[in-house]
Amino acid sequence: MSFNLNKIKDIAVIGGGPCGAGLTKALVGERAFNRIQVFERRPKTGGLWNYTPLKTCTNIKRAVPSIDPSVRIQKVEVKGEKFFESPVYKYLDANVPKDLMAYNGYPFPEDNPLFPTHHQILKYIENYSKDIEELISFNTEVVSVEHNKQTSKWEVISKNLQTEVETVDQFDAVAVATGQYEHPLIPDAEGLAHWNETLPGTIIHAKSYDDPQQFKDIKGEILIVGNSASGADIAYQLSTKLQRTVYKSVRSENLMPAGKDNRIIDVGDLLRFEPETKTVYFKDGKSLSNVDKVIFATGYLKTLPFLKGAETDMITDGQKLHHLYKHLIYYPNPTLAIVGIPRFVLPTRLSETQGCWLSKLWSGRLTLPSEQVMKQYCESLEGKERNHHDLIFPRDVEYSNDLNHEAESVRGDYGYFAVHWDEQQIKIRGGIKEIKEAYLKYHTETGKRAMSLKELEDSGYLAYPEQVESKL
Repeated sequence: MSFNLNKIKDIAVIGGGPCGAGLTKALVGERAFNRIQVFERRPKTGGLWNYTPLKTCTNIKRAVPSIDPSVRIQKVEVKGEKFFESPVYKYLDANVPKDLMAYNGYPFPEDNPLFPTHHQILKYIENYSKDIEELISFNTEVVSVEHNKQTSKWEVISKNLQTEVETVDQFDAVAVATGQYEHPLIPDAEGLAHWNETLPGTIIHAKSYDDPQQFKDIKGEILIVGNSASGADIAYQLSTKLQRTVYKSVRSENLMPAGKDNRIIDVGDLLRFEPETKTVYFKDGKSLSNVDKVIFATGYLKTLPFLKGAETDMITDGQKLHHLYKHLIYYPNPTLAIVGIPRFVLPTRLSETQGCWLSKLWSGRLTLPSEQVMKQYCESLEGKERNHHDLIFPRDVEYSNDLNHEAESVRGDYGYFAVHWDEQQIKIRGGIKEIKEAYLKYHTETGKRAMSLKELEDSGYLAYPEQVESKL
């Protein structure tokens, strides 16, 4: 079946958070579409950065293990207030320097520290999104998205979460920008389900973590499963703020920055759970007894619960999205795009880059190769399933600049343009781990938040590693 991308005039964007904002700005800047309708289920912009202190009081009962991507996430209710739980927690700040997080031509305020707090990030995204708010239907959840072969239109059914009224609309193309930090992944392990039944409430996902004080009364051991950004950060917060030992189950090296504390003890990959003795066994033959809390910082499932029809073949077990050319275009039907899927990237900047490329494709200024070539591209990607979409530095920079080059090569010098990675930005990108760890040490020892890279360098806390220089 062929698709005429030159006839795309009405576009639905699902998600009004950081990725949806960058994408929508690019679509608007193309000046080629009659209607761009954004659906956002929260009452305002900002997406997952919409943190609420009520999160500390949530007591969500999740399936354990949690491996089904078809489950639709519902609002939670705390003290009479209903909201969508965010993975953002009380003391979270950015893992990326503000200059690299910023959208093109829209810097963070100068009085924000080098790594802004989550409150500052939310305000930044809200301000950036102000001029597209008129395109957004807030408090509106997309219930169903299905392509009609007879009309070549996408039928989008949405529901107003305040009135419960459903609306049916037709679009030429659909771009999904809902992010992938919604559906917690708790992988299975021998004895895990039995542990959860025997010791209810002792297993949670990092999405439900908020404040170390949640765990101040835990007498036994705390085990964190996962060694990436959230796992390492939660371990650091618990050890330093509660002045206690915590254990972290590690399967691979952490590529993300993390604070260091001698009370964080790394243990091996999980083997099995034995609730009768409250003991967790690891694949290296060791074990941990008297475990009172297990926090799974094991990431999220990729999920599109509203997608119906033939396109559901994109989702299988939630580990990767199938048939995505350039991690973006569903090549069996290129009027469907999924923005913000790659991991180990900068989502704000990536959404702009992907949005610029997509807007030029859907306006007809860019063309796609044959379906066979796109299929071969997907099959050629390194990694399978969970790490299929990983773009570990410098692949993220190469990917973004490749899209930028293609977007800039089209006829006409108009439209929205994303940031192109230059040598200085690549140097900073390659040194993020060292920069953030220097920032954390500086904050711990001085009580101050560094405002710039120069402040860290001048104070002697930061020196770029040799391998960063070698990648330029």
